[in-house]
Amino acid sequence: MSVSIDVIIPSYRLNPATLLPILNLKIPSGALVKFYLIADNPSIKPDEAILQLVDNQTVFLLINEQNIGASATRNRGIEAGAASWILFLDDDISVNNNLLTTYVNAIKGWPYETGFIGVVLMPPEPTLFAKAVSVNGSMGIFTVAQQKPDFAWGATANIMVNRKAVGNIRFSDAYPKTGGGEEVEFFLRVRQNNKFKNYKSLPAAEVTHPWWGDGSTDFLRFYRYGKGNSYLAQRNNTYRWYDFLNTPETLLISLIGLICTLHQRLHMAVFFFLIATIIIEYIVNIVRVHRSIKKFAPVLSIYVMLLRNIYETGILLGNISRGRLQGLGERFNYEGGIKQHHFRTNRFKIIKLLLYAIAMFLIYRFVYTSA
Repeated sequence: MSVSIDVIIPSYRLNPATLLPILNLKIPSGALVKFYLIADNPSIKPDEAILQLVDNQTVFLLINEQNIGASATRNRGIEAGAASWILFLDDDISVNNNLLTTYVNAIKGWPYETGFIGVVLMPPEPTLFAKAVSVNGSMGIFTVAQQKPDFAWGATANIMVNRKAVGNIRFSDAYPKTGGGEEVEFFLRVRQNNKFKNYKSLPAAEVTHPWWGDGSTDFLRFYRYGKGNSYLAQRNNTYRWYDFLNTPETLLISLIGLICTLHQRLHMAVFFFLIATIIIEYIVNIVRVHRSIKKFAPVLSIYVMLLRNIYETGILLGNISRGRLQGLGERFNYEGGIKQHHFRTNRFKIIKLLLYAIAMFLIYRFVYTSA
């Protein structure tokens, strides 16, 4: 069977060091592969080595007239091609030369799949912040193809979709240009368009993604991800559910309570509860990190705590900025389940609830019975 693939690579930098190996990937015999390199930078001056590959037959270079963001840029790539399969790749990954061969063999073996999720490997963590990102599971979607036989979505750094399943679905421009949420929504909707059939995992299709900024501390990136992901439950309520308040939500309610109880005896109790909330969050993250790396790591636990809570603060403030108070306690099922069970528990939630109960008892004893 003949196989046709459009490889879509959005880029702002057009860095030849990473792009040339992608554009020179070995094309399997009998496969028709076209590369669409879309520059989201109207002032870019492409490197001569890239321009030499652009023949408008196999390699196409499209330069946006203005910066339109990753979503619209990927949409332009989808519209430019017509192949039966679409392979999304990031512009800064390192690739194995047999990547396309792996995907073509998968297509021949399973031609009716919604798509295939490849693996995105990360180098060893160069900094404590990078280690915290790994321990926190922030980039777990990168290696989901190694953990599960199939999944509901994947990262645009390395994933293939069936154009027939895509149909007229496109990446939404409702999400921030800086990213967060748009790829989750796109792949879930494509999956839904193919009778909710998950993407098949393809662990042999490996690429390597560098650490952003060589692993330098960048909490703002995860705040932006949270703010972008705050749109998911609002726009895709099939996957929405409600849970106990998380720490940023609890702190917000506590701060409001602190203001409302000024000059009242309850004010002191609320203040101590706010402090207890932060301490409890740290304790739970120490337990979480210990369970992950099998050792006591108090400093790493601070990084993990900050990562988790800054991300969740992004979701919280994203909802509040749009006047969505119903976003409090609102959660999104990233595994694609549509039968929601509210107020789920796990060992960490149980630990946290027990600690809250103890804290409230101690606060009551201190504020009300010791007076």
